[in-house]
Amino acid sequence: MNSDHSPARREFLVTTAAAGTGLLLAFSLASCARSASSDRGSKDFQPNGWLRITPDNRITVFVDEAEMGQGVHTALPQLLAEELEVDLTMIEVEQAPVDNSVYGWQSTGGSTSIREGWERFRQAGAVAREMLIAAAAQTWQTPAEACVARDGVITHIAGERRATYGELAAMAAQMPVPGNVRLKEPGDFRLIGKSQPRVRGEDALNGSARYGVDVDIPGLLVATIVHCPVFGGRAREIDSKKALAVSGVRQVVEIDSGVAVVADHFWAAAKGAGALDIVWDFGANADISSRTIRQLFSRHADDFAGMEQELAVALAGADRKIEAEYHLPYQAHATPEPMCCTVHIHDGICEVWSPSQKPSEVQAVAARFSMSSAEYLLQRAKNKLLKHSFDSVRVHNTLLGGGFGRRLKSDFVMEAVQIAKAAEAPVKLIWSREQDIQHGYYRPASLHRMTAGVDENGSPVMWHQLAVGASDYGSPYYDIPVSGGSTVDVNTGVPTGPWRSVSHSWNAFVVEGFIDELAAHAGEDPLAFRLRLLKRQPRLKAVAEMAAEKAGWGEALPQGHHLGIAIHPGFGSYVAQVVELSADKTDGIRIHRIVSVIDCGRVVNPDTVLAQMEGGILFGLTATLTSAITIRKGRVEQSNFHDFPILRIDETPPIEAYIMPGEESPGGVGEPGVPPIAPAVVNALYAASGVRIRELPVTMDKLFS
Repeated sequence: MNSDHSPARREFLVTTAAAGTGLLLAFSLASCARSASSDRGSKDFQPNGWLRITPDNRITVFVDEAEMGQGVHTALPQLLAEELEVDLTMIEVEQAPVDNSVYGWQSTGGSTSIREGWERFRQAGAVAREMLIAAAAQTWQTPAEACVARDGVITHIAGERRATYGELAAMAAQMPVPGNVRLKEPGDFRLIGKSQPRVRGEDALNGSARYGVDVDIPGLLVATIVHCPVFGGRAREIDSKKALAVSGVRQVVEIDSGVAVVADHFWAAAKGAGALDIVWDFGANADISSRTIRQLFSRHADDFAGMEQELAVALAGADRKIEAEYHLPYQAHATPEPMCCTVHIHDGICEVWSPSQKPSEVQAVAARFSMSSAEYLLQRAKNKLLKHSFDSVRVHNTLLGGGFGRRLKSDFVMEAVQIAKAAEAPVKLIWSREQDIQHGYYRPASLHRMTAGVDENGSPVMWHQLAVGASDYGSPYYDIPVSGGSTVDVNTGVPTGPWRSVSHSWNAFVVEGFIDELAAHAGEDPLAFRLRLLKRQPRLKAVAEMAAEKAGWGEALPQGHHLGIAIHPGFGSYVAQVVELSADKTDGIRIHRIVSVIDCGRVVNPDTVLAQMEGGILFGLTATLTSAITIRKGRVEQSNFHDFPILRIDETPPIEAYIMPGEESPGGVGEPGVPPIAPAVVNALYAASGVRIRELPVTMDKLFS
């Protein structure tokens, strides 16, 4: 039995394509002022909707989410194809244009793509299917119930007639948009829940995929930039003679954030940047360091006014108080593709090619820095009133060579626009790896003071987390009668921003590390202790039990091997991870096996889920075992992969990733794999050594001091 869904919440738009001979469907988000019908009759149709079907039977799906390796260019079309009754191989996928009037504010982050697209893309496919059936029924003068859609063809049930979607597209465009559409029941799914090959996956393998750094247009110049080594500093004096003497260098441009060198190609720009003589005004942050920041955090923690009365009363009534302090460092994103952006200002428009997680912001930033202040303010007021985009800025969002939250910022776009405006030529800005590591927006460093009150059996009756330097604390998902937390915001002078899994990355480390400590104080098995406190969290309890079973928890292990477990809910999903490792002074830390289980509700593409879990684990392992950002004299000490190493293929441990079947609405998968891995590692290290690690990254001196 199918279920009825009304698209009223996201009103559909329908229009003809290619001079009235095709079908285009779109959602009208938040009562859009401009409809797709404005394109009616256009000979050179520019799509601004979700689905287009042309008379030659080409089916195109437009995806407004940024593709950065997480597979949205496969999974979202897969949802639409399911309801449209076509195979995924019949669909062409294109990145949607940046158009706020059709797509709303475009931003990809927080593992929301499938969660928000689950209903939206299925509705788009179902509405198109019903309109195509209606077109066939009218053409053949037969009831719609006598027609069925399958594999891109509408067939009369009696077998008398058949027509492809393309043949019916023009007529379908004239059909009224149905008020209710019947979405398939899960038992009828043919695509959803089954692994599908990655759309254009071979392009990434053979090198034909085009990322932001690959953009090339006629007359393109290439720029790179030098920022002040100290955060917040500015150039006081610039001697560009040596830089301009480098063959291929065209221009040296001072902009708001630094000094750019514009050249015929990147090698000349990089050589010119290295030849610049700059006297810097380091500003107010010249003396900050990781040591002084840690001291600052400690002073704020010492000055904390105290926890709420309910917590204080519960602590006073506890049999015993247990305290611990955890520290996390700054972390860089280290995206494989460094920050880059191409800008061409011409004929009254500003064209931008950018690998961005937030293309709508790219458009707004480009407008701000390519227009005069008066023109920008006028356009912004008009756009806010009409919910339009900036018509004079065209954004082409390319594939992203990694995002991890870094490309939610548009600082590099601002720079590219300023440089292109000064150069009066199309310019591609490419940051060097050193600039990328030393001038990002980092996962914030933080201090966490944990306090728990336990009863005579060691069960927690009270829990408090004081998070200093962090934006929030982790509400414990365990069954603890009284719990809470407090945050203290501290301005350290170091720019911070979203980092894959955001606050979950530090809160999982703190919560799962401290709960392991409470289990040890109670003299109880860490798994059993957790399960006892998860009676109100059946999905978390289930993944913990499954991960433990798959890892052989409680069974005999090879000599010197030990297990650690961590669980964490986030982004609508539930994850448990078990790490098997050994550790000694001779061989160091060796991870022999990682078992991961995720309950992400209804699964669209299992291969993508497993790949994202594996990728998230490796991303988290790098921050756990190898890398951190440290500050000295107001600047980042690390500069490239030699001193900010990321986990390499030969260092990758065996990973077993499992998906727990679920019927709930889809949860996120891009980020939930990251948070549990650090606490699972340190909990296993405690089992191996008896040493409790409360600071990342893990180093041998912390383990064997």
